[in-house]
Amino acid sequence: MELLKGVHVIESYATTTLLVDDRLVLGDTGVEDDTRMILDALAKLRVKPRDLATIFITHTHPDHVGGLATFKRDSPAKVAAHRIEAEYVSRARTYDGPPRVQRHPGTVVDVLLEDGQVYDGLRVIFTPGHTRGSMSLLDETRSLLIAGDALNNEHGLGPMDDQFNVDPQQHRASIKRLATLQFDTAIFGHGAPMKGGASARVTELAKRL
Repeated sequence: MELLKGVHVIESYATTTLLVDDRLVLGDTGVEDDTRMILDALAKLRVKPRDLATIFITHTHPDHVGGLATFKRDSPAKVAAHRIEAEYVSRARTYDGPPRVQRHPGTVVDVLLEDGQVYDGLRVIFTPGHTRGSMSLLDETRSLLIAGDALNNEHGLGPMDDQFNVDPQQHRASIKRLATLQFDTAIFGHGAPMKGGASARVTELAKRL
């Protein structure tokens, strides 16, 4: 669905986001088994992998990075991830946190991102705790947060289940950090997007943690 003008949300096991400006930007690539469905959704928008400028990976869990190798096979897009997460995305190192399963083919990360850096119009917000190098992305022009798995909205807004967090305390600290930002709309890796008043809701959550 088109959540905002130029912001398309593709819901599979985990959410994939397409941003349409002068350049096309994809956020996360779903599990490998959902790649065909995501490609079909993009095709309906007349977007092919070779049209993409950047593919951001918020973290290395298989439901966010599983389809990356397939997208990159036919695409000149740059892969961008936080510096800490890049070795896990590329499989140069085996991820040592939950769920302790990495089946995705390793893909080289072209752009090593740092906290606060702006790349392709998105500001990197380092939100570790779910994984070691998790990040969220802030589109300040649209007042939009792409949270990745820094937040969960499957059964109401909250943290991710701690069985999937490498550091539950750090995960909650990252949520509190997101609560200091201003954004009207938020897209989550799992659960429905939140349109209007999103940062106020995150602030309310942070007070309860």
